[in-house]
Order: sequence, then structure tokens, then C-alpha cells
Amino acid sequence: MDKSVERVAIVTGGGRGIGLGISRALADKGKKLAIVYAKGVEHAERAKEELSRKTEVMLVKADVGVKTEADRAVREVVGRWGRADILVNNAGVFDYRTLEEMDEAFFERIHRINLLSAIFMSQAVLPTMKKHRFGRILNASSISGRLADIGLIAYGCSKAGVDIFTRIAAGELGPWGITVNAYAPGIIATDMTAGIIETRAVEKLASIPLDRFGDIMDAGHLIAFLASDEAGYITGEIIGVDGGMCKVQSTIKLKD
Repeated sequence: MDKSVERVAIVTGGGRGIGLGISRALADKGKKLAIVYAKGVEHAERAKEELSRKTEVMLVKADVGVKTEADRAVREVVGRWGRADILVNNAGVFDYRTLEEMDEAFFERIHRINLLSAIFMSQAVLPTMKKHRFGRILNASSISGRLADIGLIAYGCSKAGVDIFTRIAAGELGPWGITVNAYAPGIIATDMTAGIIETRAVEKLASIPLDRFGDIMDAGHLIAFLASDEAGYITGEIIGVDGGMCKVQSTIKLKD
């Protein structure tokens, strides 16, 4: 493995929320960075302005839940830097709707953004990763992929799909030196979880052994390690970033 290579990272949804934490952590490690966004150009531009002080950054506007758009996004990155070594499939949407309320369009939208985008982007980076016999694919899972919560049928199913996709892809791609792992955030303080924190903070904190909500860098630092050369023997894992939320049935806060 040539450790002198300047690694190129793609982060979908990398301009805000957890994605911004991941982009920051990768920039701190000197990775060239492509931030892919579908909406919120102002967030993407602010992220580029900040992170360009540390590394080379490019922005790509694409709806990666559409295969042709995912293919184009990767072509743009490879066209500029000649390779794509790290793919963080962070793009996602979180929305509630009960079984009775859920229609086909709602279910399809959640799965297209949360699951299909990860599959399409992973397919798009395979030629360059196989060519260089190196790759790190990191997928955004969630505690909701294994912890049932009312109103999250579509979201939970999409994240459970990410988990099994991660494991199967790890088996298929290992021979080319490509690892595939997932990170499963609990309640990380972002715009996406602001409603939960505002309305259910006491209830949710009671179930978190570390007694706090997560920070975007809690996920960012994990991804930076899993994307590194040093993590080359870790694959097929779904790693919780949840403060211990899914590890015990109930927590008793023992304090001095």
C-alpha cells in the first residue's frame, strides 16, 4: 500500500449536520474532499470556504438518489483528481409517518434518498477503487435500523436495508482491498434531530448511558479512522455512535 498517495474523499450531504462533521474530520487528515449536495447550496459553499483552508475542496450538485446523477457526480470527481478512494454515503432524510398515514410516494422518497443513493454511489466508485485496489465505503445507518420507534416504518426499513447492503457489499468487494462499513448514529445534535431534542429530551437522555446527545464530530472522528489506511482489516461492521443507547435495556444513572 502506497501511503504517499493523496486520498480523495467524497461525502454526500457533506455540507451540514453530521456530514459537515465528517468533512471536517477528513479535511483535518489531509484528504482531498468532494462535497456532494442536492439542496442547501449556501451550506455547501460555507463548508467549502471553511475547509479550503485545510485541503482541496470541490462542490458537486447532484441528486444521488438518481443513478445517472450519482454516476455524473463521481465522474466529475475522478475527472478532477483521477481517483476516488473514500466514499461516505451520508445523504439522508428523516421523517415520521405512521403505517396508516404512509403512502407509496413517501415510502419511495425515504428509500431513494437513504438506501438507493448509497447503492448508486457505491456502484459509481467501483471502477476507480478496483483499479487502485483500495477503497473505503462508509454508509449512514441509524439506531432506527434495529430499534423500533413509532412512526418510523419507512425510515427504519431504509436503515435496516443499509445494514444488510453494507455486510453483503463487504463480502463482495473485499478481494479488491475495498472495505465497507456503516456508522449508526443515535441522537446527534443537528437540524434533523432538533425536534426530538426539543420535545423528548428528558425521555431520550434517560436511555443514553453517556447522559448527553452526540456532537457531529463524534461521528466525524469515527469516519476519519474507518477511512484511513490503518482501518484496512475492519469491514462489514455497523458501528454505533449512540452514547450506548442501544447497548442496554435500561440505564440507571449512578452519580456521586
